[in-house]
Amino acid sequence: MEHDRTLKFTPVDHPDARLRRIGFDLTDPYVEQCWSAVIGPSSTLLLRRLPTLWVNQVPAEIDAAELSGSLGLGAGVGERSRLASTLDRLVNFGLARPAPDSAGLEVYRQVPPLTQRQLARVPEWTRGAEERLLGAHLTQVDD
Repeated sequence: MEHDRTLKFTPVDHPDARLRRIGFDLTDPYVEQCWSAVIGPSSTLLLRRLPTLWVNQVPAEIDAAELSGSLGLGAGVGERSRLASTLDRLVNFGLARPAPDSAGLEVYRQVPPLTQRQLARVPEWTRGAEERLLGAHLTQVDD
């Protein structure tokens, strides 16, 4: 990844209508308490930070080196930068997709509940948090 380029992050609704209804907003504690065990801390921090960036500008535009530094990822030395891995995780786990213009990502405003397969791989504490947070969330959705 070139660190002297500007990255764009565009908020988009998830293409799955059911997920738009039952999914969690990026500012919801579910993102940090549940998804962090799956996607890691840097991807979680980026997801949580995006709504703040979108307050000032949509799409949010930020220099790759500045973003990397602000996430605590450093300058990205070597073949593959830690920032590139962070962005790839968002795409690989279905939380974002590459933007059509290849200058960044379209990030879904909603994240899904963890799948049974993902839950089987996370620590017990995360499973407990997921059960509690999902239960409370679904109660509000049904209202």
